[in-house]
Amino acid sequence: MSRLGRGLDSLINDGPESTDRSTGITTVRVEHIHPNSYQPRKVFVREKLEDLAQSLKENGMIQPIIVTKRDQTHYELIAGERRLEASKIAGFEEVPVIIRSVTKKEQLQFAIIENIQREDLNPIEEAQAYHVLHDEFGLTHAQISEIIGKDRVTISNSLRLLKLNEDVQQMLLAGDISAGHARAVLQLDGEKQSDFAKIVVAKGWSVRQTEKEVKRFAEEQPEKPAEEKKGFFPDLIRQVSKQLAERFKVKVSIKGNPKKGKVVFQYSSEEERIALLERLRKFQDENDG
Repeated sequence: MSRLGRGLDSLINDGPESTDRSTGITTVRVEHIHPNSYQPRKVFVREKLEDLAQSLKENGMIQPIIVTKRDQTHYELIAGERRLEASKIAGFEEVPVIIRSVTKKEQLQFAIIENIQREDLNPIEEAQAYHVLHDEFGLTHAQISEIIGKDRVTISNSLRLLKLNEDVQQMLLAGDISAGHARAVLQLDGEKQSDFAKIVVAKGWSVRQTEKEVKRFAEEQPEKPAEEKKGFFPDLIRQVSKQLAERFKVKVSIKGNPKKGKVVFQYSSEEERIALLERLRKFQDENDG
């Protein structure tokens, strides 16, 4: 009788889930699985989802979806959003899942790592995900670097893309331009970014050509009136030099012109050099996080 009871339990499932004790894999009705509120990917290619749906129909879902349980009938996705969306297209009523208990931060981290490992994220989606880790969860660029497995400069360069104006971000999100094109356009201000990005698309410029044209465009822009440079720029240099000197405890000089120049930190002993480097490192960490 007990064996018959177990057999009926495996066939009849009135609740939202059933678990195979031999594998630890749970089956959950699709309607009870909700999107990951921190899912970094915003754009899904319909054709690719349909291809995946056809594969699921033919082969079944070999790799379970990973979810976290919020209450008795509410599961939130951690990893496997493409498989979940494709299963809906394929008409699946239930899917295999592995249930994990995670924090919101871990939920975002897992989603980012999964997408980055599969190279599924658009550059803007990736930058927005790093921004959430930095802004909402208080992680520094260095900490994000350790979690994601990319160097800190890559994380910082990715976040710079969020300084693009909205139009250019949408073009990058849609795949009209690449991250390389976008970084070149970042050298321009405001609406000029949008205008230039549209020219890049219309003329089909490579990244190298875009960088060349942006540089030429910037050099052709009229300089500020001499009286404006004379009255404002030197005062600003003196003010910033003084602030830097006070902040880093060494003499600081700024030399050059509006197009190029250098900022020089001066030290006169090994002790001063070490102390300066430590202050610069601390300053970098503070601004990363």
